Amino acid sequence: MRISILALFILLVNSSISQNSEWTIYKSLNGVDVLYKQVDCVTDQAPSQIAYIVKLENKTNNEVVVSWDLSVWYNNEKLSHDVADGENHYSVKVSANQSIEGNCDTPYGPLYIFKDFITYVSPTKLTRFELENLAVINN
Repeated sequence: MRISILALFILLVNSSISQNSEWTIYKSLNGVDVLYKQVDCVTDQAPSQIAYIVKLENKTNNEVVVSWDLSVWYNNEKLSHDVADGENHYSVKVSANQSIEGNCDTPYGPLYIFKDFITYVSPTKLTRFELENLAVINN
């Protein structure tokens, strides 16, 4: 009986880890892969959230600056209508042959896109996001 419970526990842990470990390629541009994955963020700093974490993989021999304008849709309605105003503009430096990724410890940064709360019922849900004007420039 103990072995069955242990096997079930290991199966559940592996299942939950694999749900948070699959990266999806958003776009590859000038030697940089932009990826994202959905994660559950449970920290002491903020209410428990579901978010998209962004990862930038620089496969070049140069430091680069990756920039974009974040557009988001909540309940299928575009919230960020004028990305040219700069409010949702982000730039991130990535060293040569390195990667950088967001995490739950620093929510609301350039590599973190809020989707929904886990513990609160909210009628507003992120239904889509785009990284508009995505650019990679050698630094």
